[in-house]
Amino acid sequence: MRGAEEVGAAKVPDAKMHLQMAKDETESAKKMAADGNERAVVMLARADADAELALGMAREASVHADALKADEDLKAVQARGNQ
Repeated sequence: MRGAEEVGAAKVPDAKMHLQMAKDETESAKKMAADGNERAVVMLARADADAELALGMAREASVHADALKADEDLKAVQARGNQ
């Protein structure tokens, strides 16, 4: 979860949702484990999957933003070259 937070998952709506789900699932897993519920392991796996998804979504959003910026920069250079 920390990795997702570090790459800015909280700023990407879908990533933020999955990050929150991961946090909630982790808390549920802790409670389940404390109660001796064997399904806590499954809940932790779900939390891990949601955290990884949030991380991927945050990275994708960052790469997409960088690509849009590069495209804008290229167009600006091309416009200057055509003058």
